[in-house]
Amino acid sequence: MNKTIREKLIEKENVIGAIASICATLMILSLIEVFISNLEGTSNIYIQPLATIFNCFLWSLYGYARKDMFIIIPNISGVIIGVTTTISAFI
Repeated sequence: MNKTIREKLIEKENVIGAIASICATLMILSLIEVFISNLEGTSNIYIQPLATIFNCFLWSLYGYARKDMFIIIPNISGVIIGVTTTISAFI
């Protein structure tokens, strides 16, 4: 019997979740470069980390509602790194 795309995705849910979590974490870690630039005084970027805070916070709420650690863990770290980077823009 032919499986639907949805059924195939459900079978690979853990693999897809792990890959998506790694990609989200790498994207969030890219804020470290902005953080360092802010501390060196070569930039005062705060919009990108501020947007990251709001985006990650909303995704964290969604992940909490679904009890999905693949969503919660990278997004909580995004909130923390986003707050730190935003504060660094004003130091």
